[in-house]
Amino acid sequence: SVERLCVELLTTLLPRFFKVLLIYQDSSTSGHSYEVDIWSLGVIAYACLVGRPPFETSDVKTTYSKIKMCNYSFPDHISISATAKHFISKMLQKDAKHRSTIDEILAD
Repeated sequence: SVERLCVELLTTLLPRFFKVLLIYQDSSTSGHSYEVDIWSLGVIAYACLVGRPPFETSDVKTTYSKIKMCNYSFPDHISISATAKHFISKMLQKDAKHRSTIDEILAD
């Protein structure tokens, strides 16, 4: 169910992606930032549409590498609108400076 997926994301998967993002984030920033919140929203939005996190693989080291490179794609077997893809791509930007702000996301 959607509720179970959201609970799983918030309690197990998201903290792992959040931790890795903090490790690999731009060295000009330190600690938690709003950009990390935006990244997390992108991960949640992707997972809710696709049914799994965007960087998930069967190997943790490969997953971390995909996170570091911001290497994700949308599966062909699931119909996802261009609007939804654009919404997620604005949040899942490798460079925090290029991530949309919450105001930009709401205005779009």
